[in-house]
Formats: sequence, C-alpha cells, structure tokens
Amino acid sequence: MPTRRELIFGAAGAAGALALAAAARGTRDAFRAANAGPRGADPLAHGPYGHGVEPPTSLGPAALDAATIPPPPVRGPVTRDLTITQRPVAVAQGATLDAWTFEGTIPGPTLRVTEGEMLTLRVRNLTGHPHNLHTHGAHAPESDGWEPIPPAGERTYVLQPRPAGIYPYHCDLTPGAQHLGRGLYGLLIVDPAAWRPPAQERVLLLGGFDTDGDGRSDAFGWNGVAGFHARHPIKLARATPVRLYVANFVVDEPVATFHLHARTFDVFRSGTRATPDEHTDVVPLTLGERAILECTFDAPGRYMFHPHQARLAERGAMGWFAVG
Repeated sequence: MPTRRELIFGAAGAAGALALAAAARGTRDAFRAANAGPRGADPLAHGPYGHGVEPPTSLGPAALDAATIPPPPVRGPVTRDLTITQRPVAVAQGATLDAWTFEGTIPGPTLRVTEGEMLTLRVRNLTGHPHNLHTHGAHAPESDGWEPIPPAGERTYVLQPRPAGIYPYHCDLTPGAQHLGRGLYGLLIVDPAAWRPPAQERVLLLGGFDTDGDGRSDAFGWNGVAGFHARHPIKLARATPVRLYVANFVVDEPVATFHLHARTFDVFRSGTRATPDEHTDVVPLTLGERAILECTFDAPGRYMFHPHQARLAERGAMGWFAVG
C-alpha cells in the first residue's frame, strides 16, 4: 500500500505534468489562433507565395540584424564571454519557446576568428540544468566541450580552430534534440589567413520550434523566428557580390535544402575550400551541415528563398532577398 509521502508526491507530480500540458496547450492554441485565416480556410493558404506562420508583431525590420549580419573579419586573438540562460523567446506570432540560449538569443552570436589565431570562450551556465559548448572543426581535444558545466558553473575553452571554414557550435549534452531544439546553437566563421574577397555577407541558420510540446517542430525559421524574412526581406545591393553563410539546425527532419529563385550560386561545402564544389540553385543540408554560397544579383527585384521541403517552407522558412 502506498505511503502518505508517496501519495503526496505522486499527486504533486501529476499536478505538475498537468500544468505543463496545460501550458503547452495554451501556447499551441495561441499559436494557431494568431496564424489562422477565416473560418474554413486553409491556414497555410495566405496567397500564392505565403504561408500560415507570421513573426511576432513586436519585431521590426531590423530585429534580426545582429543574427543576420555577421561581425567583420578580425586579426589577432579573440576572446568572448558566453552566458547560458533560460528565458522565454517569441519564435512566431502567438508562440513563445521556453528557450535555453547563448547570450539571450536564438541562435547564439556569430563568432569569428582568423585561421591560426587563438579563440578563447568563457562560458557561464546560469540555468538549473547542466550544459556545455562544443565547437566543430579541428582543435585541441581538451577544449572539445563534451564535459558538462553544472548549474552556476563556468568553463573556459581555448581553441585554435582550423581549417578555414564555417562551423556549428552548440550544447552537446543529451538529449541532444532538446538542447539544440530549445536554442543552444550558433555559428563560428574561421576566415582564411588571406581573407576572402569583400562581399555583402549574411548568415542564415535554419531552426525548428516545438511550440506545443509534442516533441516535434511545428514552426521553422531562419535566425530564430518563423516567418520573419517573408515579412521583412533581407536587403541587398545589385551588382555587388553576396556571400551567404547557411547552416541547418533542424533536429527532427532528416534533411533541409536551401533553394534560391531566379539566381544560381557557387557552393563551398563547409567553406573549407578556396574553389567552389559546384554551381547550382539548391543545396541539401543534413543536421549540422553548412555551406558558403556566393552569387551576384544583376537585376533589382525580390528573390525568394526557402527549403524544398514543403512542410518547412509553409511553416515559416520562406523568405525574400530585396535587391535594389
């Protein structure tokens, strides 16, 4: 027969589970209501090039500039402080994610260093869960980042990342889908010693968001917000080279592609080569895979980009380049 203590804690656990489920249902219902069309209409049919997921109305056109425009290349050693926090992040209209973040944002800040220089990352964990920071690429194994950083703990990673290219960084604790899915990821750019030619540079990191707590992403977006670049196109100048740093962080889909309308581009797989791997208009990316894409827009206009996976594109991952 269960003891009084077991009955009390069992009831408390059930109440907690019911509270979490109710919160998830509330987020789900708010998300659906905020992105629904007229009664009886297809919620994804907002027009010939639209979708049914809108960004939060509180976010203006420049809200994602810090994530979309990378810092310039630098010479010499680089030191960065990264704080891991737990906070609510609005990822779509009517949808807030209980996120784990590097520096309060999804994704974390874009890091940049020149090949051969030292990168020092001082990481503090201010959440109630253990986390860490793992950086892809070649570096000393003692700074690989697999050890947990306990709550209120700190750890310093000293790396000399190589070779030149672009690399994910992320929390590498299990369950991995939860730590990445709740926002603990970002991009590291390692520039070659002879820097790449000047270009208009933009970062596009694709993520998925489980807004209803059922374990599967139901909204998708570039740089942390579903539908943002459909509402607020990325502005570029014509006749000037463009360099895109693109990576896939969607944890629960086997592959996501990046497709650009009306333009083709050079593909530098992982950015580790000085010459293109191919020239195309669509590139497939598995989880953690990335590429540098280069092109020049020779005519003004609106150029659409999106994954070819309809579920991703129709639930927030479609965007535009506005070329003028």
